[in-house]
Amino acid sequence: MTAESFQIGFKIQKEIFGDEFPQRAIDRTTPLSRPFQEALVGFTFGEVWARPHLTRDMRSLLTCAMLIALNRPDQLRNHVRGALNNGCTKEQIVEVCIHALAYCGAPLSVSAHGTVIDELQKLGLEPVPALPPLTPTVKK
Repeated sequence: MTAESFQIGFKIQKEIFGDEFPQRAIDRTTPLSRPFQEALVGFTFGEVWARPHLTRDMRSLLTCAMLIALNRPDQLRNHVRGALNNGCTKEQIVEVCIHALAYCGAPLSVSAHGTVIDELQKLGLEPVPALPPLTPTVKK
């Protein structure tokens, strides 16, 4: 990875996640972890996210979908925030969870949907349930 790719990647990472998250990763870098951090930032953000043919919001939704498929809720939380910063709506992010229901299955989709709703609630973008719980009507 080149120094230029790293610089581009660090800039993109800050644009997606804000200043704090990428800087914290840099501040925690040790001599042993430096090559990994350089490769992660340089390749993932400096090369892949910098490519021209997909918009950042499209990349965010694709990333969320892949993290759902891989069952990576901690990374999904980060990328929910990134998707919002990249212009995705909360409805689009939830729609990815619904789409994952068909292609990844219920267990992964249910878990991911819970993670997304929890993160949206933490951000103040989704209310804590105030409605009565859904109750099926059973006709006799």
